[in-house]
Order: sequence, then C-alpha cells, then structure tokens
Amino acid sequence: MPYFTYLPHLAFFALGTLLGLEVSYKWHSEPFVVRKIELIPLILALIGGGLMVFYVPIGLLLIGFVIGMRPGYGVYETIIGILFALILWVTL
Repeated sequence: MPYFTYLPHLAFFALGTLLGLEVSYKWHSEPFVVRKIELIPLILALIGGGLMVFYVPIGLLLIGFVIGMRPGYGVYETIIGILFALILWVTL
C-alpha cells in the first residue's frame, strides 16, 4: 500500500486548485491582469506555507487555492507563501 501514501496530498492539492479557480472567477470578472498583491490570497498563502511544515495536506490545500487562481492572479502571493514555507522549514 505505499502507493497511497501521497493520495491525501494530491487530493487536497487538486481540491485547492479547483476551489481557487472557482473563487477567483467570482472575484475577478475583468479580462486583464491587475499586478498587485491581494490581501486574502496572501494570507492564505502564508498560512498554507506555515502549515506545509507541520501538516502537509491542509497546507497544500491552501497553497493550491492560491496557485489555482485565474492566470495572472496569485503569482506573487504563491511565491511569498512558498518562500515563507522554505524559511520556516530551514529555521526549524
């Protein structure tokens, strides 16, 4: 049964990306990309990055939410969240 070890991780990440895509289409109806850092995805990315160190499936759900947003949205927030996870992982 070692094949199913990462199944929760993949399932939570896929669920997060689908939720992120659905929510971002409701938030952003404009067809262009606004290049600014949004507060809610940034908070979700930071929480997800912190949880990636302690409990990976929920961290992947939140990171996947931000990664799965419409193309052009959530890029900076994702990078900040992943950098936060790396810094936290190195310090611990």
